[in-house]
Amino acid sequence: MNIRQSRLGTFRRQTLEVAVADRRIGGRNPVLVQSMTTTLTKDIEATVAQTVQLARAGCELVRITTPTQTDAACLEEIVKQVRAQGVTVPLCADIHFQPAAAFEAVKWVEKVRINPGNFADAKTAYGFQKEFADSDYERGIQKISDKFRPLVKMARERGAALRIGSNHGSLSDRILSRWGDTPEGMVVSALEYLAVCEDEGFDQVVFSMKSSNPKVVLQCYRLLVERLATENRKPYPIHLGVTEAGEGRDGRLKSAVGIGSLLLDGIGDTIRVSLTEDPVLEIPVARNLVEACTRPFEGDLRDFAGGVLPLTGPAETSDPFNYQRRSSLPIRINASEIGASHPVRVGASAEESGEGKDRPVEWTDLGGSGFPLARVDLSEKAVPPDVSELVRAGIPVELHFLNAAALDAIRLLPSSNLYLASVAPSLGPWGVRSLCARLEKAGFRPPVVLRWDLDGTEPDLLRMSATLGGLLCDGYGDLVRISGPSGDAVELSYDLLQASGARRSKTEFISCPSCGRTLFDLVTTSARIREKTGHLKDVSIAIMGCIVNGPGEMADADFGYVGGTPGTVNLYVRRDCVRRGVPEAEAPDALVALLKEHGRWIEPA
Repeated sequence: MNIRQSRLGTFRRQTLEVAVADRRIGGRNPVLVQSMTTTLTKDIEATVAQTVQLARAGCELVRITTPTQTDAACLEEIVKQVRAQGVTVPLCADIHFQPAAAFEAVKWVEKVRINPGNFADAKTAYGFQKEFADSDYERGIQKISDKFRPLVKMARERGAALRIGSNHGSLSDRILSRWGDTPEGMVVSALEYLAVCEDEGFDQVVFSMKSSNPKVVLQCYRLLVERLATENRKPYPIHLGVTEAGEGRDGRLKSAVGIGSLLLDGIGDTIRVSLTEDPVLEIPVARNLVEACTRPFEGDLRDFAGGVLPLTGPAETSDPFNYQRRSSLPIRINASEIGASHPVRVGASAEESGEGKDRPVEWTDLGGSGFPLARVDLSEKAVPPDVSELVRAGIPVELHFLNAAALDAIRLLPSSNLYLASVAPSLGPWGVRSLCARLEKAGFRPPVVLRWDLDGTEPDLLRMSATLGGLLCDGYGDLVRISGPSGDAVELSYDLLQASGARRSKTEFISCPSCGRTLFDLVTTSARIREKTGHLKDVSIAIMGCIVNGPGEMADADFGYVGGTPGTVNLYVRRDCVRRGVPEAEAPDALVALLKEHGRWIEPA
């Protein structure tokens, strides 16, 4: 599948089908929803209970952390007890660092996930700064073959599936030495393992490319899909996820941006929404997200079982594999500059704007309270004659494009720097991309307004986040205008900008969803840290339950709060551990002290 065609809404990526017990991932099957237990795997009774609870809540695949061979051996009894209760949900073992655990787990479960960053390649004291000679690099590839091939053979013999799951921040030293901590490195790492599968004639493989940064998520999956296509490999199914998304609305927005925008582009066969909450609460969010992003937009003729919407027009100029803000000419509305290099703005009515940390642009259409901004709806007809009069009078004009055919009307517009352009949200993200491509082809670069009128439901909130958030991740949009019954549309707009990495207005929290490896209560701990640090505007803090999801998964964080040993916490500045073994009761205050030490602390107002 060509990614640029996908981004015009012309395809749902068709993949081969992977069997996981009585479920199917990929092919023409619906997007499968999964989650993960948070219990200690050795606590068989608790793990069985949570697995059954998840299945009865609608979870279609349950992943269980398997840190050691002893944990993997517990899977035999877990499977037996789950099946004894009439629950047939497939089970997946989650493996890090311990190939022996994978060999044990594949005896009992229907799917095994391995991380290419730590299955065969060991971490060294040199870290990613070590240079690998060509001979050493090739020996690393041979090591993968030696360690991974037996697992592939066992999976084939048992009829089990494998998930090759690369994680941003947990790549091997060997990959880091050549590729750095990049989407390219994540894809290369995964394809090294795929080569072993293909050499064994094994194709029951699912891929994932996870990060806590939605921009990285989008780039990784697109690169993987493109590499599979250009190298004439099989179209393996894709598992989508934003790892360490967090909790509450922030976690839902970030998940929708990273997962939903790919679903809208036809990529993705199974998903997990990772929230720092009870895992059962992930299921309705994931189901709503799938419904929101596989339901056609108004006028969208695509059938998500493989139909085609014939959108035509010039190719978009943005690079889907690398972030770059779309260039536009500036426009001034009152004291606010919109477009060009200015931050993405938030639009609001005079009643909504109020006072705050980031005062939004007051936004009232002509005929409201007299604020000088005219909105002109364009259809297939010519530009209304009053547009020229407005421009001559110096009144900013928002041109609202109702359909793709109306884009030809821009040739009739008088030349001026007084335009903003918006497209009807009902056309989906492809309408905005098509709009911008046509505007640029005509030499017309006004700032672009991303609008959405919420209906008050969670599916619509997720659909909005996926549509507008995905566009923001790709550099589209100079002003966001959300309206509807939420009551906090301005705050929601800023939250969306932050989830998309377009603009930060509050503390950025990166927190894992917990699992059997977690060394403290993540929900309680996250709440304590948010209470102490949530007023900081320009700081990112990672709250990680264990070393697996610690230094690797918090690749983008300024500071890290990571479970070290039971009852203790390790504190990080970027990737460097600066405090080890801090008693858990003292750790939140120690984190505040660390923020002060590095000049990142501001006293709350």
